[in-house]
Amino acid sequence: MTHILFSILGFLLAVGLLVVVHEWGHFWVARRLGVKVLRFAVGFGPVLHKWQRGETEYALSAIPLGGYVKMLDHREGEVDPAEAGRAFDRQSLATRAAIVLAGPLANLIFAVLAYTAMFMVGVQGLAPIVSAPPMGTSAQLAGLKAGAEVVAVNGQAINTFDGLRVAVMQAAASDQAISLGVRDDALNSNSNPVHDIVLPGAPYQLFASREDPLAQLGLRPWRPDNALLIVKGVVQGAPAEQADLRVGDVITGVQGGEAEQADQVLNVIRNHPGQRITLDILRDGKVLHLDTLPGSKTDKAGNFGYIGASFALDIPPGVRESLWRVDRQNPWAAFTAASIKTWDMTVLSLQVMGKMLTGQASLESISGPLGIADIAGHALVLGLSTFLGLLALISLSLAILNLLPIPILDGGHLFFYAIEAVRGRPLSEQAQLVGQKLGMSLLLALMALAMFNDLSRLFF
Repeated sequence: MTHILFSILGFLLAVGLLVVVHEWGHFWVARRLGVKVLRFAVGFGPVLHKWQRGETEYALSAIPLGGYVKMLDHREGEVDPAEAGRAFDRQSLATRAAIVLAGPLANLIFAVLAYTAMFMVGVQGLAPIVSAPPMGTSAQLAGLKAGAEVVAVNGQAINTFDGLRVAVMQAAASDQAISLGVRDDALNSNSNPVHDIVLPGAPYQLFASREDPLAQLGLRPWRPDNALLIVKGVVQGAPAEQADLRVGDVITGVQGGEAEQADQVLNVIRNHPGQRITLDILRDGKVLHLDTLPGSKTDKAGNFGYIGASFALDIPPGVRESLWRVDRQNPWAAFTAASIKTWDMTVLSLQVMGKMLTGQASLESISGPLGIADIAGHALVLGLSTFLGLLALISLSLAILNLLPIPILDGGHLFFYAIEAVRGRPLSEQAQLVGQKLGMSLLLALMALAMFNDLSRLFF
């Protein structure tokens, strides 16, 4: 129940704030360029509150999934001839394009500022020290050893496991071979020399399934001997609940083997769709063996099993503190790091999007409101720095999404303006209407896919 409340609060804070930022970009530039703004609205549906300030009405509605800025326009009603020069549709092509571009640009600027604040507050993360890679993985074949710290990926210095994940995904999205700068036995010495190893298997197919890209390569966080693998969540009605698996159970083994990492358990489950497996657990000091029948789902790689449970390592506090890093920077260094991260995440997003279009990446990674709410809830619990990072990422995603050349989105309007610039006159209203209908259909299909993915992750 607590997580649900945090999820709702996180969602409202994140989406509400970023909608305001986006629409404020349109609003601010329109006002500065002399266009009359009739209404600034956040949300859709029933109006909860509205007020008038100057010539603009401000409104807050019940469904916080978007917003709009309504400007004076001959296409949307009668216009006083005395104010015709302030109508949006009577502006020059450059003015209209600037107003449309201002929304995504505001989200982009906000992403940089949020990342800057995140780096100033301090980014906390798990040290990139690895466990022994599973047999047959790229990391094991390359000779990576347990207790080694990955300090660089393709020459790019990293400091946390999250940094390792992003750098690896960037290299894989660019179809580059992954070279790791590694310091062996980092748990016992910081003076060991750094050496390079190259992970075999390039180009790596890391985006074709839901599995964590690092786990696919065999890069797993180091686990101390006294860490416990705990059940963190059980979906109501799922196979895990039917097998009597409970939150707080300690997983000690699966199919007769030891369970040292969450991905080991998940891999066994995924590899046994519709086949009974045995989970060894410790509950209230008693060892239990639970027979579980994973359900079956299908993705591009084929059928896979699921039980509707989540797992996490419970590391003793003293050990946990030694494994966490805090990277805090001064304002200028934070702004520089934020600008670089914004660029890197933009390139990565576009590369992954391109792989989705070519079938090289799974569409299951697309999230909708429920997925965002779930992540936002976790981010709020983890602290200000994590939530700022989430805000930056969502804001950047909104900027990229809105710049796609899909009619009804900002990018679609800019696409029409580009055609107008080439032709010397705008497209006919009929052509624009057809484009808007196609754009709406595509957007609704994307929203339906995102919602389906959200429900699948929550209930299956």
